[in-house]
Amino acid sequence: MSHPRYFVPHAASAAEPVQSDASAVAHVVDAFRLEAPHLLEQEWIVGIDAVGNVHVVPASQRDLLPAATRAQLTHHEVASGRMPRRIAASELFFFAVELVEHPSDAEGFNDPVYLYGHLSGPWPGDAPVRVPGQLTVTRGDVLSGLVHGAADAFHYVPTPESPAAPRGYHALLPGDRPERLAEGRGLVLTWPAVPPELQVGNASNGPMVARILHDVLTQLQEDAHANGGPAPLARMELPVPSRDLAIADLEMRGYEVKGDVAILRRNHPGLLTRMAEWLRAEKVKVPAEAGAPGFIDVARQALTALPGWPSDTERALRALVRAGGGAPVSRGVPVPAATAAPRPLPPRAPPKPPRPDDWMRDFLDAHAASHPGGAQPKLTRTKPAFTAPPAPAKPGTPSWMADFGASTPAPPPSARREPPAPAPPSKPPPSKTPPASAPTGKKPDWMSDFDE
Repeated sequence: MSHPRYFVPHAASAAEPVQSDASAVAHVVDAFRLEAPHLLEQEWIVGIDAVGNVHVVPASQRDLLPAATRAQLTHHEVASGRMPRRIAASELFFFAVELVEHPSDAEGFNDPVYLYGHLSGPWPGDAPVRVPGQLTVTRGDVLSGLVHGAADAFHYVPTPESPAAPRGYHALLPGDRPERLAEGRGLVLTWPAVPPELQVGNASNGPMVARILHDVLTQLQEDAHANGGPAPLARMELPVPSRDLAIADLEMRGYEVKGDVAILRRNHPGLLTRMAEWLRAEKVKVPAEAGAPGFIDVARQALTALPGWPSDTERALRALVRAGGGAPVSRGVPVPAATAAPRPLPPRAPPKPPRPDDWMRDFLDAHAASHPGGAQPKLTRTKPAFTAPPAPAKPGTPSWMADFGASTPAPPPSARREPPAPAPPSKPPPSKTPPASAPTGKKPDWMSDFDE
């Protein structure tokens, strides 16, 4: 397999063959139309199974998707109101991002960013494989990829865990040089992956996208302050993914938060502590909280002020993507569609258990060894850094009983009353069959499958 130029596979991990199976797709993450040379333009569906493995299947196999997954795809098509976008490429790779490393000792503004995850591809191809590794791009590539991909983000049904319009965001990133991209090769379709244990009803990744954009924009702003500009980057008012975590961080640094303002408490003993307090601002504005849409708006503004942007790589990459609808681009001789009905795929072997993420440590250690004594890089993880602990159970109550919620206390024995004796049965009134047009108030059982 020929990997994209800027992807480095993990040396100790063997590539695994990918066998896409529509019946194993648990969540859909994307849908697009591929314009490949010498092939008939075709729509593709990208999904993940229960353990996070990617499956890329043609839209002609839509009926083979599980019923819940098919309903998920239908909701996206109706809610988005958009035709699938078109990507002109000879080959595509798919990359599920699990960790992002932001080097802190790089020079310049559009510095490299290291993405870690599993790469699958190429598609279309006879033998796609899956291998973990590192993809190196720039800060501008990350910002631009998420900004341009936001319009075609996947729409999920709101759930109690994600009630505010959950989305599945993706980014088309460059895996090679501009001249190679212009040939339709080296394109990497990327999406921040959500751990399977955090997928509740969908694979929305808005919180992780917000953390990635926050960390990239923070690094850009710090460089702008350190280098005296650009002024628009230095003056940006960056929101935070979690205001509660921002307040907790300010309190740990010695501030007292009052509304939207944090005031420094200068009552710590010790000369060194007092000197550190003198270097801090007396008052700090508590940043506002924003989700992925808010950070995408800030990223769009930052790209206009990023020196040297758009780059040649960015121009070559965006020229290969256009909105859906309209006449397809004619490429080569069309291949007639098969007339035979698609046959169901054979049963798939049970998926392998998730592998540990120790392979990422090899890349992180190598970067640390190349810069001994340097500043520690910032890491953006798929899981949030803080998880609120569960509420403690009442004293004397077993912890398992907390799963059933608070119950009404039993009345004292003196307040209990014996239930009244049952009344003698009376003759039931004659039953009346409601007319066919009158509603019964009860919906059929099969409708409850769509309430989830």
